[in-house]
Amino acid sequence: MTLVTLLIFLLQIPLPAAAAEGRYKVVKVEAERLPDLNIPRSGHAILNVGGEMTVIGGHTTNFVPTPTAEYLKDGAWHVLPMAYNHDNGFAAVLPSGEVIIGGGHQEELGVGQTYTLERYDLKSRTFKGFGSLDRRRVLANATTLADGRVIISGNHYAPDAIECYDGQSQVQPVKEVAQGRSNPYILPISNGDMLILGGNDVYDRHPDTIWVDRLKGNAFHAPLLEQWRPVYTDQPFDSRCCSTDEDTYLLTAKDKSGQLAIVEVRDTTFALLPTVCPIPMRCQFGPILYKGPIVIDRPRRRGYIIGVDSLCHRQFVLAVDYAVHPAPLTLYYTDSLEHSTVTIPTINSDGDLILTGGSPDDNYNPLTTVWCYHFATPMPTAATAGIPFWLWVVMATAAAGIIAYIIFILWRRKKPTADIAPISEDDSEWNKADDKTADLMERISRLMDEERIYLRSDLKLQDVAVRLRSNSSYVSECINNVHGQTFSQFVNAYRVRHAQELMRQQPDMKTVTIATASGFSTEVSFFRNFKAVVGMTPREWIASL
Repeated sequence: MTLVTLLIFLLQIPLPAAAAEGRYKVVKVEAERLPDLNIPRSGHAILNVGGEMTVIGGHTTNFVPTPTAEYLKDGAWHVLPMAYNHDNGFAAVLPSGEVIIGGGHQEELGVGQTYTLERYDLKSRTFKGFGSLDRRRVLANATTLADGRVIISGNHYAPDAIECYDGQSQVQPVKEVAQGRSNPYILPISNGDMLILGGNDVYDRHPDTIWVDRLKGNAFHAPLLEQWRPVYTDQPFDSRCCSTDEDTYLLTAKDKSGQLAIVEVRDTTFALLPTVCPIPMRCQFGPILYKGPIVIDRPRRRGYIIGVDSLCHRQFVLAVDYAVHPAPLTLYYTDSLEHSTVTIPTINSDGDLILTGGSPDDNYNPLTTVWCYHFATPMPTAATAGIPFWLWVVMATAAAGIIAYIIFILWRRKKPTADIAPISEDDSEWNKADDKTADLMERISRLMDEERIYLRSDLKLQDVAVRLRSNSSYVSECINNVHGQTFSQFVNAYRVRHAQELMRQQPDMKTVTIATASGFSTEVSFFRNFKAVVGMTPREWIASL
């Protein structure tokens, strides 16, 4: 029995196709257009604050700073007034859930720097100025420590240094830097220390030598960065978006030829992340221009790098499954988009990438478009994450040996069966498959209709299988055979019908409340699935009644 169990376990672990082939996969992906922003903007920060997508500051048409923010709720973006302009300013989420915003250009056209600091309170949805930076800054970055302090560094056409916000009201200088930078990475590491590094100095030049500053120690030189220079990003971003765990980060970097690679920073050690092949720089549509840092989806152990074609019409997303060595690569591409976005994405709880605004051509004509990319990547388990290729070979060999052993044992135990009547086709269990499918489907439907198990936002296929004393494969195959749907589509159809009933009975109920009450984990997931099932948005459906 132990051998059988081990065999089942081995056969259920999927071999990553890209790793097996030694090359990357190319997959077409549909870009879903979400509701547009109210204000065209670029140079803004985008954060997932309290489960809501929130864009902060930036500049709008004619390269004019906008003292506004917007948050996505009930299928629309809502504008909030800010205390100050923050075009290419920084934003960092505090442990309290509040956001600290600082710096930015002083004037139109990206001129000058500012001292301004303000705080965003999610509960009251208000912005309030409360202090001043130690020095004027623009294109700075900020990273929050566990104790609520915020480390700030970076500048543009002005001197750079490190300063610290105490988490309450004061900002104090900390130390000078060995090398001034624009939009640097600020990476918390062990013992409360931080690394600060970047690819461009404060004058947009590429320094001959890349120095890494430390919050607590002396600056040092990382030899790997002589060949692989960190990619410069001209939009505010949170360095923690590059974090795979508490003190390990992935950075995009290029060599002199323009080839992109991924640098893994583990504490103070720098090394290249091994990938199944070099990162693709061209495809059938021409060269790929990658933009910005790698954005990490930690629960799914996947990173994403955004790219565009030379005309900024077609978008690319390079997915890196970094937990496997060498890391498999998947290049997703879209059709040519009417209003393509070049901006740093953020990731929602469903693992979708959200891109907002941006300036594909110049800073004078930013966009209002918001795009969403759905990547149906299963959550890795501790048992399967990071298994190297050689171990897959060993397990496959072991599985073959186990199969041969089981066949041998069964052959040895086989008894003569002349006194047993042969099984007729009418009595064969295989010919009762249709009856079994119908019975299982009836039990699945009863579980949904009577117990409304679909209202659990964390419902998984395995949960249903356990309740029915079946297994995941049988349940999934049954739903697919009867309804032609995946398990997720089947469950979300129930959730949508429940949402429709709520909307009929309580038309004043807020959309986010309906989404949560119907079993959807996010409002974005609710809108996406509602339109997929009904063919209309919730508002369009209500209007049609």
